[in-house]
This record gives sequence, structure tokens and C-alpha cells, in this order.
Amino acid sequence: MTLRFDPRVKLLILVLINVVVFASPDMATEWLCMGMIAVLLALMGCWRQLSLGLLVYAGMMGVLYLCGLFDNFLTAFISMTIVCFRKIMPTVFFASGLLATTKVGELVSAMQSMRVPKVIVIPFTVTLRFFPTAREEFSAILDAARLRGLRFSMERTLIPMMLRCANIAEELSAASVTRGIESAKKRTSMRELHLKAPDFCVGVVFVALAVFSVMGGVLVLYG
Repeated sequence: MTLRFDPRVKLLILVLINVVVFASPDMATEWLCMGMIAVLLALMGCWRQLSLGLLVYAGMMGVLYLCGLFDNFLTAFISMTIVCFRKIMPTVFFASGLLATTKVGELVSAMQSMRVPKVIVIPFTVTLRFFPTAREEFSAILDAARLRGLRFSMERTLIPMMLRCANIAEELSAASVTRGIESAKKRTSMRELHLKAPDFCVGVVFVALAVFSVMGGVLVLYG
């Protein structure tokens, strides 16, 4: 059985994960955060995102361990790069599940109920709709090139893709305006948002983890 969490709680958790990761005083807190995200994705039924995220994170930790066995400039550079990616990994880990289980309309409705400014809502909406469409266009360009027996190259693939991306952005912007995204009136949604007991439980757990991380970071900094 999978659980459907309120989009507002998911957005709150996404923000709290960033707080936890960048304020955590040690690796144990980061691992705890990753474990909690893994449990949450399992409850949401995001098994593909769960397995892929854990595999990538484990690979990063393995490379960091191997780099620690050698003391030279190359391994130090690789370690520094992986640490940077590791810091954003929990956010990407949860965001993949959020996007897989939440429709764009639900996210827009949640952001509007949270009174997020439209200068943030509108670009966010267009961006979410842009990438799936751009991926389909890129696949279509590659298929057309294969049918003509053409190999991958800058002129034959990337330049047509750049032109299509410009058209896609304009089309999505026009579609959003046509659907009244700039209207000052409150938008309605086919799915009403209601906070339930699982939403409160998950929200409280991540808030507590964020508070613990901030307090631990402050103690390490001034202790």
C-alpha cells in the first residue's frame, strides 16, 4: 500500500532536507536523513527512484573511500567534487520521488495555497513542463537521425535541439498565459488539498531532524 502525501508537506520536506544537509555537523546526521528519505520514498511507492538514489549515493561513498587511500592532487580534486555532489544528493533523491508522485497542477495549487509569489510559481511551472517535453523532442531528433543513417554530431543533433528548445519555451509560456496563470483570481483545482495524519507525522519528523541539525551545527561552531 502506498501513501499519498500532501504536496505542501512534500515541498516543506524538500526545504528541510536542504537545511539538514548543509547544517548537519557530522556524517551520521546525513546518513540518517538519507535513511528517512528512503523510507518516505518506499511509503510513496517510488521503488525505482529509491533503488537508483541509494545506488548512486553508495557509489559516491565508495569512491570517496578509495580516494582516501591515496594522497595526491587528483584524488583530492575528485574527493572535493564528489563531496559537493554528495551534499545535493539528498535533495535530488527526494525531488525525484516528489516529481514522480505529484502532478504539476497539484504543485501549483500547493504553492498558491502557501501564498508563494507568482514570480516564483510561473517560472517553476514552465520549467517542470519544459524538461519532459524537451526529452521527447531530443528522442525524436535522435530517431530521425538514425532513420537517415546519420551519426551523432553537433550540427545534426544539438543545434536542432537548441532551436526546438526555444520553440518549446515559447509554446509553454503561451499555453500557461492562455490557461490564466497570470490571473489575479484564485485558481481552482480538481484535487482538493487536505492535511492528514501521515502528513503531520512526516512533517514533524523532518522538522525535528532539521532543528537537531541546526542545533548540532551551532554547538560545533561555537562549542
